[in-house]
Amino acid sequence: MRTGRGLLLGDFLDTTNHKDKLIALIGAVVGLYLSLEVAASVTESGINGLILASLGATAVLLFAAPRAALSQPWNVLGGHAIAAIVGVAVRQAVDHPLLAAALAVGLTVYAMYYLRCLHPPGGATALYAVVGGASVEELGLLFILHPVLSSVAVMLMVAIVINYPFPWRRYPAALARLDEPSPAGPSGALERAGLSQADLEHAMRDLNLYLDMTEDDLARLYLLARRHHEHPDAIDPADIRPGQCYSNGAQDHAWSVRKVLARDADLITYRVISGAGVPEEGRCSVTDFVAWAHHRLDAPG
Repeated sequence: MRTGRGLLLGDFLDTTNHKDKLIALIGAVVGLYLSLEVAASVTESGINGLILASLGATAVLLFAAPRAALSQPWNVLGGHAIAAIVGVAVRQAVDHPLLAAALAVGLTVYAMYYLRCLHPPGGATALYAVVGGASVEELGLLFILHPVLSSVAVMLMVAIVINYPFPWRRYPAALARLDEPSPAGPSGALERAGLSQADLEHAMRDLNLYLDMTEDDLARLYLLARRHHEHPDAIDPADIRPGQCYSNGAQDHAWSVRKVLARDADLITYRVISGAGVPEEGRCSVTDFVAWAHHRLDAPG
């Protein structure tokens, strides 16, 4: 049970497994090292204060939360670019260094909101653009392209490569949907949850909320939670094996039965053997399959 003190201190749920944590470790080390090498190449003396502290924060997002909204490419590139532009402009316009630093960060946050690229490490980039010293000042506008965008671009490429072998982590988040069939497979979580984009936007406006989760992931989370509440012992993802059959339990034309043909780590290949979608085959993640499945059936003889 979550205690009041735990919630007050921000001790929220972490359900990632040991494999995810190891991938995050490897990705952060490789991605940050290569990005720092790029950033250090700006001057002949190497590091020389030009290593962006914000790269460390970006590494946390890209490798610990690759599906988060704040981690997506436009947020990362746009956030850092805007921060660098604002930081350079404010440094040139305001003589007082402390006031300039505060203005740069505040204006960066304001701009990122409206340009839909909120990325917390951008605040550190804006701050560094102001207080980075003579070496940063000498670069002028070049600072925006190199080391900021060049080092960030390297980390983005590492994030794509490191996360790609793991379907549930693929980056950008859109790549995680490439193996999912359409329209017969377990996709379209918003529609299956009986929600629409407008419904989510209305709820978020009422809460004045910025959601660090894609709309589809939120709907999938809702479906899984509702399924577990209604049938807590129905399906254990670890028990799903080739040859087994599952129904979505629908009561209308959407009723369907799928037979598991193969399971490769966290990907399932299946065939629709009855109901909507016969006789299509498809692939999806184990998580999506469990979100779709209502109960297990005996395989036909």
